Amino acid sequence: MSKMSKALSSDISGNPVFIMLMFVLVIIIFLAIFRSVSPFLTMGLGVNAHIGSLRGSFQIEAFENQQESNGCFVMFYAPWCGHCKTTKPEFEKLQESYKGPIKIIAIDCDDDKNKELVSKHDVKGFPTIRYYKDGLEGEYTEYNGGRTADDFKEYISQITGVLAVAPDNAAPVNYNN
Repeated sequence: MSKMSKALSSDISGNPVFIMLMFVLVIIIFLAIFRSVSPFLTMGLGVNAHIGSLRGSFQIEAFENQQESNGCFVMFYAPWCGHCKTTKPEFEKLQESYKGPIKIIAIDCDDDKNKELVSKHDVKGFPTIRYYKDGLEGEYTEYNGGRTADDFKEYISQITGVLAVAPDNAAPVNYNN
């Protein structure tokens, strides 16, 4: 090794910032590797959703981290399924119009990044629509109602006790009478 490279090497490895970055990197790798073996390693550290297998989109991350939510209304669908092709546009209408506390999530079961999630939740038919009261690890209720956006809104209103959205044909209120 030349004198120049030895000097450069000792400057970098002795730098406190470099040492701190390497330490943090080792901790992150350690947590990512052992997360599946022991969930207690990440408990309370706030890194649970950001290391390891980042399987998907923001929706999946939101679905898995439900502590602050009032639950999820989830549609597991397959793009090739005829019933899903009819139901998904209605579910998307619900996603666009609903502004309440429940997360509305559509999960493509054919997408490779969702295979583990679909398997874990034992999805057998399509579409499978469920309400998860306490998040991914919690209990769920199968939804067997109608397949329109209005049917979905009515179901959510029954769960929460609050109208999902104001009806389009609501009459104006006149307080002068």
